[in-house]
Amino acid sequence: MRPTGSYNVAMESAWPSTDDEGLNDHEPISSLLAITLPWAFTQHHPLGTADFIRAAKERGVELTERMLRQLYRQRVLIPMVAVTNRRHAEPYTTPNVESQSMGTRLFELREAREAGKVRDLYAEPFQPRLQFTPPRPYNHGWWNGLIYSHHQLTIIPRLPRYLGRARYTYRDHELHPRLPEPDMFLQHRARWYYRIALMATALEARYLPVLDPEWVQLVNAEKAEYDIYRRAFDVVAMSRYLRYSPAQARKDAEELLLFAHHIEPTEHSWSQLIRRAPRDSWKHLKDASLSAMDLRETAEILLRFYEDLSEHGAAEPLPTLSGRGWHPLLERLSHRPETLDQDLMHLGLSPHPRVVLALEGESEELHAPRVWRKLGFPAAPELVRTIKLGGVNHDPVKVAALAATPLVTRQDPSGEFWWVTKPPTRFMVAADPEGPYGPDKIDETRELILAEIRSGLAAQGAKTTEEELGELVELRTWDASCYEYAHFTDEELADGIAAIHTTCNGWTRDQLVEALGYWRDKDKDIKRVWESGRWDDGLNRPSGAWAYKVSKTKLAEVLWPALEAKIEAAMTNPDAPLPPIARAIDDAFSTAQRWRYKSFVLRAA
Repeated sequence: MRPTGSYNVAMESAWPSTDDEGLNDHEPISSLLAITLPWAFTQHHPLGTADFIRAAKERGVELTERMLRQLYRQRVLIPMVAVTNRRHAEPYTTPNVESQSMGTRLFELREAREAGKVRDLYAEPFQPRLQFTPPRPYNHGWWNGLIYSHHQLTIIPRLPRYLGRARYTYRDHELHPRLPEPDMFLQHRARWYYRIALMATALEARYLPVLDPEWVQLVNAEKAEYDIYRRAFDVVAMSRYLRYSPAQARKDAEELLLFAHHIEPTEHSWSQLIRRAPRDSWKHLKDASLSAMDLRETAEILLRFYEDLSEHGAAEPLPTLSGRGWHPLLERLSHRPETLDQDLMHLGLSPHPRVVLALEGESEELHAPRVWRKLGFPAAPELVRTIKLGGVNHDPVKVAALAATPLVTRQDPSGEFWWVTKPPTRFMVAADPEGPYGPDKIDETRELILAEIRSGLAAQGAKTTEEELGELVELRTWDASCYEYAHFTDEELADGIAAIHTTCNGWTRDQLVEALGYWRDKDKDIKRVWESGRWDDGLNRPSGAWAYKVSKTKLAEVLWPALEAKIEAAMTNPDAPLPPIARAIDDAFSTAQRWRYKSFVLRAA
């Protein structure tokens, strides 16, 4: 670490004179040295007594001021620093590389540090006069001067059994707890947790903001300030200053991760997903889940410190994990063997649709969501997503390949399958039987789509079987020349047109029904009614276009009650046919449901 000014002098004078092999990993440095480090307590602010009690409760352990005093008395949980009214140490000048943003507790700590009015309680025997309980009557703003580090919360999961051995006496109308002498294991663990907390407190300003590899998360600081501090940080000098070797840092981190694995109430994909959540969202966790994240966070700081030392040639690189056996490093916050999409897929929570249902025109676009709701399906775009093709003349190949091409990550060592990053998506089309979906073109269109998917897989270095590919594409057409003819009778269509068109070209209802039947028999689209007219025997040709066209959107609106009634009839009467669009949506939903809660691989060719 090579910043200028008083900080550099303080650092140099505090370094031990021993070489690297002589670093003492078992006796912690004074907490007074730790708080002189730039940015100390800036990311996790100092915790007062009430703050620590509240944080412990969030982790499932009920503490009181008197219980904290007993834990201090038995040296199980010692406050890291005590701010006093008298000078106990050498005054310390704030370094110019220190963050200037701070909360009240940090401001008071810095003021006391600069005046030398701080004590290292770990280095002293039990001080019976230290106040843990507020005076009576309570003086607003009273503070006992005791400061805990956030990283001291890592001992919380070890306390319930020991606290259960407390004995209570009743005096002054209150219960007074008394804890027995801790056993040797807890004594050892208490010393270990304190040292770990001290090291993490000293290192957190450097590594905590960058625990998430995707962004820098700073608390009460500007990135420009942090960049100056980070450039000045000398990790090898810090290792000496803290008397903390790389080997010990790694050992400590792995023990924390082992314990996190032991207490974590969730497993496998849920645990991996929780570890992806940003730190701000941990406030929604409780009890053991939150404690497990505390342990992982502290461990990650120590491991980032170790990796930094490794990059500077002071330690061996961490081992590459094969994933075939369990290792504590698999519990790291930064260990993400799979993508977020894969983690969500394993839990059945992938936001990627299992089916993309492509519909051709405006009428289908208006009716589809209403049909979905009428069938009683939930609003779930992660199951089925509908898109509008925009007419049969639009080429569906690129759209279909984009929707349905699997995204692969790696091939299994057996060579039998490929791992995928998201669930498969089936591309379904329901369209008029014309253009690329005409009887003589639909097979060719399907093959063009499959060829594009094969090409997309080949670009990823993968190849799958034709059977697997066949599951990804389904093209279907209406059983009439257009959507309207497939779903409504000529009489229903005539009444709908008459309801929205002011003139109907002067035709009677019977003439309109006749014209609709004529173009239906010719396998033409309904729009030919108003674009070409009806057959005129005298002219021996259609009578010609109407003065203005029929709006298909408005027509779909007035036809909805008829379609809704047909769906209701099919839902109550097994002999009544389900309208084709309802059948398409029902099939899409059924496919999506089958694929919803499964994890997938792609069979290799």
